[in-house]
Amino acid sequence: MPDLTKHLTRAKQLFEKGACDDALTILGECIDVDPTNVEIYKLLIPVSRRKAKEAGGKTSLFGSLKMPVMSTDPHKQFAGAAKQLGKQGDPKSLAATMEAAVKLAATVKGMVDVAIFLGEEFKSTGMFNDKVLWMLGQQYYERFKASGNKDAESLNKAIKAMGELARNMPSHPEAGRTEKNWMALQAQTMRGMAAQGGDYRSQVASSDAARRQEVLNRNIRTVEDAREVLKYLDEDLAKTPGDKFLWTKKGDVHRRIGELPAAKTAYEKAQALDAHDFTITMKMGDLHIAEGQERLKALPAGSPEAAAAKKQLLDMEIAEYKRRVERQPTDMAHRFNLASRLLQTGEVDAAAAEFQKTVNDSRLRKQSHRGLAICFSKRNLLDLAIQQYKLFLPLVEDELSDEAKDGRYQLAKLLEDRGQTAEAIAELEKLVSTDLGFKDAAARLSKLRG
Repeated sequence: MPDLTKHLTRAKQLFEKGACDDALTILGECIDVDPTNVEIYKLLIPVSRRKAKEAGGKTSLFGSLKMPVMSTDPHKQFAGAAKQLGKQGDPKSLAATMEAAVKLAATVKGMVDVAIFLGEEFKSTGMFNDKVLWMLGQQYYERFKASGNKDAESLNKAIKAMGELARNMPSHPEAGRTEKNWMALQAQTMRGMAAQGGDYRSQVASSDAARRQEVLNRNIRTVEDAREVLKYLDEDLAKTPGDKFLWTKKGDVHRRIGELPAAKTAYEKAQALDAHDFTITMKMGDLHIAEGQERLKALPAGSPEAAAAKKQLLDMEIAEYKRRVERQPTDMAHRFNLASRLLQTGEVDAAAAEFQKTVNDSRLRKQSHRGLAICFSKRNLLDLAIQQYKLFLPLVEDELSDEAKDGRYQLAKLLEDRGQTAEAIAELEKLVSTDLGFKDAAARLSKLRG
């Protein structure tokens, strides 16, 4: 392949001077010549992000239009998608470029690495895209196969990508099955590596590699587990200190065992390597919240200091979830977390506005109905509150759970306040029949009957 070093150096110089358009022109020419050169995209993405930032998220009418590539040539389709990414710099364009890279990888050796890089960059935005995760897992698997089934790390990453897809999208028709198949292949590969004959030193090396892989993939249950994982991570970081994924994993392990200062240091290292990786930014936010929770635990319950620390923690959480909602407005989990904290601080209208969005998410529907019921009750909109509790209760799986009992109790109180005595009695009878001693439900029922 042609040496593009001089061209990439020139593009980087232009980028550093702020001449993003000129840098993109050179990068576009490099893509036409050698689309398999990952260094192109390592520069293309920060250039596109700066260009988008300088534009303040605004583009002209014609700048926002995507010109279709009138060609069936995968090379030209990919080049067009990559150039569009340079202009837009948005996650949607990044996903489209990755898809084009995957298509080109079917015929062009070396494009697998490009597709993987683009997929990891999309993941770093913190957004969920089932298609991207599926393609990323498949590309890691292709890299594993191309190595003659020897690249254990690629297989491990393929399994992780597929596992993440299966967890976030349980309804996916293939993710869970594919993850299990690959895990079985991983176990088989490790056994084969450990048992390969011939040179004794080769067997030892294979066993060590299998052991390392097993440790890095394990679920951490004890501090001893964590220490062993950290040992291998530190060894890898000594060789590749610029790997943000290793620093991020190191931070995750430290946080798992409660070593928050060490976790913070690792996350800061990862963030310094990629300031645009919003996944790391969120991990840093979660860590700050955890630190606030630890400070609160250390204070005497009910003391003025504890009250002040609790308010400070709530303010921190609200600011964090607002930032996430602004960055990832389609992620309903962020909105639900924000709504819950707003409700705690008495910002009822703002909380209700968020719950009215999250109630359409099947994973959050039940608790969103309950949140709306509380909001409407606080605003004395009793009819609407009653309606929300009636929607909430059928979604509670366990009739004997505290949330079911409390929901029915609150519904009965609202019906009583509205003068709907017969309905209130019916709800209290259901409640008392399952828990006679729940709050003052029995006394209320007797009073209403009398």
